[in-house]
Order: sequence, then C-alpha cells, then structure tokens
Amino acid sequence: MLSFANRVLSRHSGRRLLSSVTQEIESIASRRVLNEKIRNLAIVAHVDHGKTTLVDKLLQASIDPTTVPSEQQGEGERLMDSGDLEKERGITITSKPTRCLFEDHVVNIVDTPGHADFAGEVDRILSMVDGVCLVVDGGEGVMSQTKYVVERAIEAGLKPIVLLNKLDREGGLAMVESGEVEVRLIIKILSNVFSCSLKTHPPHTPQSELFDLFCSLGASDEQLEYPTYYASAKGGWVTSDLSEAVDIVKGAKPGADVGMDNLLKGFLEHIGPPTGPALINDNEPFSMAATMVGFDQFLGRTVTGKVSSGSAKIADRSMFLPRDLELVNPDKKLLLPQAISGVFIYEGVTRTPLESGIADKGDIVTLTGVPDGIKVGDTVTLESNPVADAIMTPPLAPPTLSMDFGANDGPLAGKEGTIVQASRIRARLQGEVDNNVTLSIGASEESTDKSIVFARGELQLGILIEQMRREGYEMTISPPKIVFSEDEQGNVMEPFEEVTVDVDSEYSGAVMNMLTGDRKALMMEMREDDGKVRMKFEMPTRALLGFGPEAATTTRGERRGEERGARSEATSQSKYQN
Repeated sequence: MLSFANRVLSRHSGRRLLSSVTQEIESIASRRVLNEKIRNLAIVAHVDHGKTTLVDKLLQASIDPTTVPSEQQGEGERLMDSGDLEKERGITITSKPTRCLFEDHVVNIVDTPGHADFAGEVDRILSMVDGVCLVVDGGEGVMSQTKYVVERAIEAGLKPIVLLNKLDREGGLAMVESGEVEVRLIIKILSNVFSCSLKTHPPHTPQSELFDLFCSLGASDEQLEYPTYYASAKGGWVTSDLSEAVDIVKGAKPGADVGMDNLLKGFLEHIGPPTGPALINDNEPFSMAATMVGFDQFLGRTVTGKVSSGSAKIADRSMFLPRDLELVNPDKKLLLPQAISGVFIYEGVTRTPLESGIADKGDIVTLTGVPDGIKVGDTVTLESNPVADAIMTPPLAPPTLSMDFGANDGPLAGKEGTIVQASRIRARLQGEVDNNVTLSIGASEESTDKSIVFARGELQLGILIEQMRREGYEMTISPPKIVFSEDEQGNVMEPFEEVTVDVDSEYSGAVMNMLTGDRKALMMEMREDDGKVRMKFEMPTRALLGFGPEAATTTRGERRGEERGARSEATSQSKYQN
C-alpha cells in the first residue's frame, strides 16, 4: 500500500515538475522580443551639437519611475559620458548603447562621438544599426563632421531622421525660420497645380544645406524623404511643426504634446525593424559581429553587438571567427570555445541581465564569458551551430598620424609612474588596439624597445596618453608624424583635411594669414555675421599640427573653434598632394 502511494505521489510530483517547466518555458518565450518590435539607431552629429544631451532626455522620457529603480535612472546631465576624461573634457570619446522601452517596442540607441578623431567609432556603430538620427545645431548648420556621418550613413543604406537642435539659442531659430513662410506658400501652390508632394527649403538655411548635402552624396529617393524635427534637447521639447517651434522659442509654454515622445514615435514610424523574418528561428546559426569589446573584473571578457542571425543563451559554447580569417586561419576552423556566462542589455545607464536570458536576432546585447582572444570586428558564433563565414564589416579610413611609445630610460625614470617596463607598455598598447580598430601598432625602426602607434589625430593620441598616465604608466613619446602612402604609380601621397574656424571678425585677418601663409591652406568659404566670422579651408594634415595653441595665442583666446573634417572623407575622395 505504501509502495503504491509512493508511486502515485511520484507520478503527481512528476506532473507538477513538468507543469512547472512548461510554465517557465512559456514565460521565457513571452519575454523574448520579436524582430518587428525592435528599432536600432545611432545618434550622430558634429561635435557639440547636442547628441548626448538628447539621449539623456530620451532616456528620461522612456523610463517609468514607478517600475525602474532610481539607481538605473541616472541623474544630471551627460549621463552617457561616464568616463573621467569624457566628464572633464565635455566630449564623447567612446560609443555607448542604451535601451528604451516605448509603446511595446524596444528602441536601442547608440550615442556616438562627434569629434573627427573618433570617427572610427561611428564607422563601426553604423554597421549594427538600421537608421540614424542626424542632430544638427540650428545655428551652425552643416559642419565637416556632419558631411562625414551623412556620407557613411548613405553608403550603409540607413534611413535618416533629421533633428534641428538648439533652436532656443541665439541665432538658431533665425537661420531655420528665414524664408520658410514664403517657401511653404510656393510648395502649396505647386503641389495643388501638379497634384504631387514637393519637398524644398529656402536657401541659406540648415534645411537647404542638409538637403543639398544628401543630394550631393547620392542619397536614394527613400533616404531623401527624411522627416525633420525641431527641438531644444536641453529644454526637453521636440516637434515636427516649425510654427510650433517658433512659438515656443518666442515664449509660448511647451505643451504636453511636444515632449520627447514625439521623437520616439518618429523612430518607430520612420526607422524599420532589423531585416529578416519577424518570427524567432532557434535553428538558424547564431552570429554577431563584435562591435565593442571590453573586460569586466567579475564577468571576464565582454562583447557588444547586434545579433545578425539565430539566438544564443547562457551556457551555450561560443566561438569566434577572426575578421581577417583567411590570413589567420585559412582552413576556417572555429577558435577557442567558451561557455557564455551572461546576456546583458543597457537599461538607462546601467548594465542589467536580459530578462529572457536569450540573445535573439536583431537585438543589441552584451555577452560575457566569451573567448579572451576576440577583437573588434570578429564574428561570435556557437560551437553547436556555427556560421560558415565571418560577418563583413565596413572598411575603415587609414590613419594619418603616428607616434613612438617607449620606456623612459632617462635619469628620472620611475619618478612619475610605477609601470615603466617596455614590455608592459607594449602589452597595454596592444590591448588598446584589440579594442579599438581605428588604432594600429607596429615595431619602431629606431629601437626594439619602442612601438609605433598609428591613429587618426592628435586628440585621439592625447586621450590614449592621458589614460595610460592615469593608470600608472611612465613612458617616452615622440612628436606626432604624418603617415604618408603611395598610390599605384608609386607617387607619395599626403592627406588633406577640411578645417572650419570661428573667430571674432577683428582676428579674421590674422588667422587667415596664419593658415594661407606657411601652412599652405586654401580658403574655400568665408561668412561674416554679427561680428563673427566663419572660414573654411582645405589644407594638409601636417599643417594642422600645433595650430590650436598658436591660434588661441593670436586671437587672445577668442577663437571660437577649430573643427577638423573627417580624415576618412579626405581619403575616400583622394584629396592628396604628390
């Protein structure tokens, strides 16, 4: 009798266990996000046009304070600029993803740097998004880095959304508003006559400059039909109606219908979901390009990217295919299997475990416990169901500057830092190169104890040096050198750049003479407005070395800015001199 009761109890316990497992599986499945419910986009712009502030406001608009803990909401301004150097300098150095939940959709947003020296960050981020939000300062209009990011987005076939920001600043609204009323009337008349929808803008406004830029870069008809929003990210309002924006800037109180929700709705409407079937297919081979690689002292090696196919979960054994697979491993054998220890996302500014625990196609996630040898650009896949080939990533522009790094062998060696060995300095540089595809390292011709670091600009090298100094490294560095190249005919080529300088009108002559003299700059444009002068030049990269401090001295600190055009733009258009 007791034996029979035990068998009955065991049978009932088995049913309860099976029911519990079934409920858990159904619960996990309900938390997985369908492909059609995902939107991936990057916030791109010229430096200091308001990208990071915009992301802050979008996060605040999407976070429900009743369900999200306060420590995940973040406080203050520039929440995404979490690094010490980013906070001190007020610039974005590294790209950072975050996640917004809005109207039953997942909106993955990536904040990108605006400075030309970190344009490589933009290059790799564009490979994992499906659209871009182009932020333009309404008072400045199209700048050099604006052209660069637009060109890259068009080449990648991404759908753009334009946001004219900082309209509440002096001069911002005037440029955007000028001539708009008359043009609207003309558009209405012509549309009625020809029974079609026309899109045009008055001359000499940010709208007309942007439209001309898209046309000159060969944008498709679909890309040219981009929506335009008017906003003040700092003020927390955005609208697609210019008249409404004008009223707000002139003193009208923003209504509840002009919040950041307008832009989030625009993302859902104008940026499509990741390509591919909407249904989840667990039998598809898993693949994800490593867009960002890092290290956590508790979780080990981390990799962030967009899942291109299939799905992966905790305990799956991950492997990777190098981006230069044909050179590293001609037989295409998968390398270094290791069990995935975690699947994470960024909610607000905090990294949290993904609720479903499964990285599905189309989503942007962070995997932990991946092989230590993985680098940016490599392809993550699974040992049980691997992909045949590595994911193709977009080519990067070549470096333009180099600098020698070596151990300090002088009489004061060891006075300023604790890490002085050449081998450890080289290992630190190699680790930086593994995580940053815009940097490369080589052996120095002067000494075996020195390494050459190739980069895209003075600021990028300066940031690297300062980071290493704060980590306790002591080293010697050489002056920056220009990286020359040769064309197919063997001619030595030199990179050129586009330079924009804003100064008070009284100093414009001095700055012009400084650039067009020994620096051999060619003036392309000059515009004066309300005592300020903006000048655009084309000049060799070597002529820019040391220009910033010299210009600041000449103008007594009144130089408003020296903005450099993206070097990859100069490379792609072959703007070189023999």
